[in-house]
Parts: sequence; structure tokens; C-alpha cells
Amino acid sequence: MSNNHKSSNESINDVVNRLRNNRKQASSSHNTTSDDKVRADNVSLRVRSYQRASTKTLLPKANERNRIANQIVKQLLFSELTQGQALKELRINVLGLKQDVYAKLVDVSRKTLSDIENDRGNYKTDILNKVFKPFGLRVGLIPSSTSMLNSLLNSNKSPIDE
Repeated sequence: MSNNHKSSNESINDVVNRLRNNRKQASSSHNTTSDDKVRADNVSLRVRSYQRASTKTLLPKANERNRIANQIVKQLLFSELTQGQALKELRINVLGLKQDVYAKLVDVSRKTLSDIENDRGNYKTDILNKVFKPFGLRVGLIPSSTSMLNSLLNSNKSPIDE
């Protein structure tokens, strides 16, 4: 019986080692084209968003916080993130605040903040504006067409001026 147990342990270890090697190969074989760099930026933001906000975490400098915030807003505009995901990433990666502290800052309950970040519930515009206000954002209408959004973002004139 001990031989069976030993062989099953070896096969489990073999499987674990194989999976680790596959993961290493997949991460090392990634080409670094400009699209991959953008994806890597997106992935690194998402990875950081799953970390808990902590007093031990060093906040990035102001210009880095602006870059991170702009990247998150861009992902939100192009529907790569939901409003809740964007709020969570902004709260953690830009401000480095825990939910309870941020909820007090914007004067909503921690449960409300949690529900918004997890895309649960249907909150009124005034609540959503409250939670996004520290980032200079508010709820509004954006084009559903990616090409129209790109056109608006790349034009020098305001659509109102035309």
C-alpha cells in the first residue's frame, strides 16, 4: 500500500511540476509588440487591483497616479472594465484606500461601495457621482460605437463646436 501511495504522490508532483513549467513557458514566450505592452499594462493594473489596500503599500507618485487613473478611465470608456471594476482599481491603485475609509470619504456606506465595486444593485446617478467625484469623474453618456468614440477622442474640435 505504501508503494501505491508513493507512486500517487510522485504523479501528483509530476503534474504540479508540469503545470508550473507550462506557466513559466507561457509567460516567457510572450512577444513584446506595442499591443502586448498595452495588454501588459492592463493586466498589471488588474493584478494590482486584487491586492488589498494597505497602509504598508507605497502609493505611486502623482504623475504615476495620473497615468494609472488615465489608463483605468480609458479601459472604462472602451468597455474593458465595468464601472465597479474601474472604481475598485481607482480606489486601490490611485488612492490606496480600504473600502471603509473610502466609503466614509465619499459619504456612502461600505456595503453600498462594495455593491458598486462588485457590479451589484442599481444605484442612482447621484450615488455613482458621489463615489467617482474624488477622481474627477461623473456618470454620463458615451458613444456605444468604438469607432465613434475613437473619432471623438482623436478630434481637435469639440463636437459642440461643429
